[in-house]
Formats: sequence, structure tokens, C-alpha cells
Amino acid sequence: MDRERRRERRRSLRGPEWLASLRQHPVRSGLVGLAVVGTATPIAINRYQQAMRLDPSHEQRLGRVPATGVSDSSLSRTWRELEGRRSATAAQREQVIREKMQEYASYDLSRELAEQIYDSAIEAGIDPDIAFGLVRAESSFQNSATSYVGAVGLTQLMPATARWLERGITNSELRNPTTNLRIGFRYLKQLVEKYNGDTDLALVAYNRGPGTVDRILERGGDPDNGYADFVRTGEVGEHEL
Repeated sequence: MDRERRRERRRSLRGPEWLASLRQHPVRSGLVGLAVVGTATPIAINRYQQAMRLDPSHEQRLGRVPATGVSDSSLSRTWRELEGRRSATAAQREQVIREKMQEYASYDLSRELAEQIYDSAIEAGIDPDIAFGLVRAESSFQNSATSYVGAVGLTQLMPATARWLERGITNSELRNPTTNLRIGFRYLKQLVEKYNGDTDLALVAYNRGPGTVDRILERGGDPDNGYADFVRTGEVGEHEL
């Protein structure tokens, strides 16, 4: 008898009454509702979702999607600004590369190497002028350069220093120009940070070693040996490197 009454009640529920009943249905209470509804759950959920889509109050209940306030014209303007910045950056890169190729023409600086130096400097946060000056001072832009103490490649990295910066790096890998430039400029950047932004002192430490520079500074001395000027201008001056 109770089952028949429930069936009759379900048949009689239509329109707003059926919708009101669904809103009070346990299925709206999450897992508890699912447990109560049992096997009828998929049907109840489907009917509830359909009813909510047809119910004008659904939009009010969920709330309207807030407008972003971004118009097509503002998007277009932002895109043009980004394109302008990229174009300016590309133009600046091209200008610097051409200037450096001309400045170091006597070293037969290739465009490929000039591009590698510039891009590696920018990535490391090093002034390109300093980066080009460093490579010229260390190796005369010759990747095959090796010092009498074993420093390798364009930035004349000591293998031990390179392995300290990048564990597992090999001597043969240091012969790769991109790898050598990346690690060498990274090392210089760390020295700049160590000496609180003093690029000249960082350059001296790059040349003499930070341990030597620190000991001289602790004694109140001046570690300058002219290397920073040599990097910047190509002139040794009165100091002996």
C-alpha cells in the first residue's frame, strides 16, 4: 500500500511542485543524499539537472559570470605593445651584435659567436659590454684557448670551478661555446652579487680568485690589478695583470 502511494505521488508531481520536491530531495545533500536515494540516484540527478537548467532562478542562484572588462580593443592594444617590446628588444640585440663585430673585427669575431655571447650575457644578467670584454680579455674569442694552469675555453674556466658551479661537467663539455659562456657568466654574476654589485671588484676576483681578493680586503689593501680596466677598455694601464 505504501509503495502504491509513493508511485501515485511521483506521478502527481509536475511543474513547480516537482521542482520544489527535487530541491528538497536528499540528492542535493551530497553523499548522504546518494546513500538515501540508492539506485534511483542517476535518474534523480538527471531530472534535477534538467529542472535547474529550465528554472529561471538557477541563474540567480549560481550568480552571473562577472564581466572581465577586457574588450577586443584593449586586447589588441596589449598585443601591439608586447609586439613592440619584442621588436625593440630584437632591434637592440641586432645593434649590439653588429657593433661588437665591428669593434672586435681584428679578432675575427664571428656573428655566431657574437650572438652566443650576447644571448648568454642577457640570460645570466650580465652587461653585454662586460661579457664581450671578458671573453676578449680571457681568450681573444678563441674557444681552443687553454692557459698554463689549465683554464679552458672562451671564459677560461678552471675545471674545478666549473664543476663547483655545475656538478659533473667535463673538460670536453667546457669546450662547447654555449656551455662555457653560460657557466663563465654565471660565475661572474655570482661574484657581482658577492661583492654587492661592484662589477669591477667582481672582475678582479674573477681574475685573481675571490679568496685572494678577500684576504687583501681583510688586510685593508686594494686588490685592483688593472684587470677590470682591461676588460672594459682593452688597455692594461699601469697595473700588471
